[in-house]
Amino acid sequence: MKILVCSVHFGPGHTAHLNAYSKMLKECGFESALYVDRRYMKLFNDIDGKCIFNLQEALDFKPDILWIWNTGFENMNVIKAFKKIPTKIVYVLHEPYMGISEILKEGSSIIRASVAMLVNQWICSHSDHVIVSSLYAQQNCRKYMNGSYRKSALFPLVFADEMVEGLDRKYFSSIGAYATAHGTKYFFDFIKDSSERNNILFQVVTRSNITEQLKDPVLQKMMKSGRLIVQQGRPLTEQEMNEAYRRSICTWNGYIRSTQSGVLANSFMQGTPVMATHLGSFDEYVQDGKNGVFIDDFSYDSIFNAFRKVEGNVDEMAENARNTFLTHFYYKNQEEQFKKIVENLVK
Repeated sequence: MKILVCSVHFGPGHTAHLNAYSKMLKECGFESALYVDRRYMKLFNDIDGKCIFNLQEALDFKPDILWIWNTGFENMNVIKAFKKIPTKIVYVLHEPYMGISEILKEGSSIIRASVAMLVNQWICSHSDHVIVSSLYAQQNCRKYMNGSYRKSALFPLVFADEMVEGLDRKYFSSIGAYATAHGTKYFFDFIKDSSERNNILFQVVTRSNITEQLKDPVLQKMMKSGRLIVQQGRPLTEQEMNEAYRRSICTWNGYIRSTQSGVLANSFMQGTPVMATHLGSFDEYVQDGKNGVFIDDFSYDSIFNAFRKVEGNVDEMAENARNTFLTHFYYKNQEEQFKKIVENLVK
C-alpha cells in the first residue's frame, strides 16, 4: 500500500501535522511520501520520510491513496492529474461549511473565507472520501454538505509528541494567526486593559504581520517594560512554536468561529491549559477547571477571572492537559484507527 500525503498549498500551521503523518505512515507499515511545498523544509524539526516537490514526481510515485491535507487552488490541478490514474483521493476537510451566518463572522476576511468554502466544495466533490476531525465537524458536514458526509470518516488532528522540558511557565499567550475568527482583537484589548490593572505577563507569537497593531502606545510601553513579548511576521519553526506553548501558563482559544483548533492540541501537548469559548469542537476536549477554562464573553472580568483560575491550579491542570493530548491527539494512539480507515478505503 502506497500513500502520498499532499500539502502543495504552503500553510506553516500544518507543519506539525505533516511531520506526524510521515511518522505514523512509516510505523503503520505503508510505503509513503510527502508531496509538499518546498518551504516546509525550513520548518520541520526532523522529517525522516521521502519528500516530493513536483507533480510529475508525485505521479511517478503511483500511490494507491492520495491524502490531501489542506485546502488551496493548487489541489485542483493535482486532483485533475491523479484522476487519470487509479488512485483513491482522500481530502481532510478542516472547515466544513457552517452556514452564511458563520461566514459573516470572518469580518474583513469574508471574501477569502467564501473562496475557501467554494474550493472546499469542489475538492470534496472530486474526492472519493472525506476526513473530518471532530464530531462537530461531522455534524456540520451532515447538515450542510450531505454528499460529503455520506463518504466521510472521523479521524482527529494528529501530532508527534514534541514535549519541551526545562522552561518556566510565565505568560498568558496568543499563538497563531491574527484573525477575526480567532478573536485576537479581544485578546489585545485585554492586554491593553491589563496595563494598569494587573501584573500578568503576555506573549504573542504569530506569522501574521501585526506591526500596525503594535504601534499602540500602551502596547509599546508594555513591550519596553518586558510585560509583553512578541514574535511576529514570519513562519516559525516547530521548535520555536513548541517553546512558546511550553512557556505559557495558559493559551488563548477565545475564538468566534472555528471547527477545531491546532492551538488547542499543541497547547495540550506541552501540558498547557487553554482558555476557550463554547465553540466548535472545544466542548469535546476542554473540561472546565480540569484542562482549561471557558469564557462566556470577552469582558475584562471574565478573562481575568478565568486566567486566575488557571494560574491558581496550573500544575494539576497541566497534567490533565497533557493526558488529553496523549489520549486524543498523539499519533501513536490513533494508528489502529488510521489503519481501519485505510482498509475501508481500498475495499
